[in-house]
Parts: sequence; structure tokens; C-alpha cells
Amino acid sequence: MKHLFTFALLLFTTISISQESTLLRLNYAIGDTYLMKMHMTQDMGEAMKMNMVIDMPMEVIEANDSINSTKMSFNRVVMNMDQSGTKISYDSNMKEEEMDEAGKMMNAQMSPMLETVLAIKSNMYGEVIDLSLLEGTGNASQFADQAQSVVYPEEPISVGYSWTDEKEKSGMNISSTYTVKSIDETNVNIDVSGGVSGAASGTLTGALSINKNSGVPTLSTINMEFETMGQKVKSDIIISVEKT
Repeated sequence: MKHLFTFALLLFTTISISQESTLLRLNYAIGDTYLMKMHMTQDMGEAMKMNMVIDMPMEVIEANDSINSTKMSFNRVVMNMDQSGTKISYDSNMKEEEMDEAGKMMNAQMSPMLETVLAIKSNMYGEVIDLSLLEGTGNASQFADQAQSVVYPEEPISVGYSWTDEKEKSGMNISSTYTVKSIDETNVNIDVSGGVSGAASGTLTGALSINKNSGVPTLSTINMEFETMGQKVKSDIIISVEKT
């Protein structure tokens, strides 16, 4: 009887854990600061290979049940690129007099972004509803890729739950399916799969970890393989977000 009771208790505990659910919501607090680091590699064969890291500090300006307002800037860009045999190495933290000619040309292209401060408004589901320039020049929409994240479902989620989100970036239609892999004390861990259509055709895979309390995606990995205008492209993007 004792062994039967122990087995029943273990079975009940296993079922309870497997059925754990959580409600994903973006729960910022005013004054919170984060550092978002995006690491992107792109391989186009002999045409181009690129490795880029961008540091993006973010501060929460407003936070309530309906609207979250954040301020995001770009404080460092590091890039190494090989374009048809021409190598370019760039670090925005270097002084211009320390850069070679290729680095100086890249600095001229990157400087407007490094002077940009964005105002981003999102709802409780993580959907960006407004993006504008606080400082800098240019069209705010060109920075939408850095601001956009996963949009959370309205209902609670549990292991095995899936939902799909679609976005358009640079003429590409990207369809992503998010499937909950596990839920632990700290994070909701999600597998990502999907496809690319429109200006390019291909597939994507990845993984996503979301902090249960804050609703902030702390680590996102997306691997894309697609073809555009006859050119095959492999692109890997890792985005980490750390509270500072």
C-alpha cells in the first residue's frame, strides 16, 4: 500500500508539473534599464560574409496595464565583413584617426544610427504600436526590426501550446510558429520554426527564453536559410537582454 501511495503521489506531481500554465505579459517597471545585445552573422558565400554585434541600451519611461514606453539607443557597433575579397573591420569605440580608410567609410554610414534615440510604445502583449525618433535623423521605420519582438497570445500557455506570428521585413514575409517546450521557475522556453516568402524563400528555426515575471525575452536565437534573386543566404541572429 505504501508503494502504491508513493507511485500515486509521483504520478500526481508529474501531471501537475506537465500541466503548469502561465500568462505571458510584458511587466516593465518605470526606471528599469536593460542592455539588448544583437549578434548577427550572414553568409552569402563568396559574395559576402559578415559578423556584426550591436549594443542597445533601453530604459523604461512609462509602464501600466495597457502601454509601456521605452527609450532605446545604440551605443556600440562592431562589424567584420569580407565582401568579394575586400575585408572591412569596424568598431565604433575606436577613434576615427585610428581607423583605416574602409573603417572611416563604415563610420560615416554608422554614425547616424549611433546618434539615434528611439521612443517605443508597446502593449502588454509585447506588440510595438508606435515607434518614433527622439534624437537623430532619418525614418524611424528603418529601426523597426530592432524594436519588434514576439507578440504574446491572450490566453495562458502551457507545454505544447503553439501560436503563429507573421511579420514583413525588407519585403520578406516571415511566418514564425512558437511552441512551448518547457516552463521552469524562471523562464518559459520556446521552440521557433517557420518560413520566409515574398522577396525571398526559405526556412527558419530557433529558440526563445522569456522571463516569467517580467515577460522580457532574455535570449532569442533565430537561424534563417533563404534564397533571394538567385543568391543563397544563411543568417543567424542571437539577441540577449540583460537587466542592468
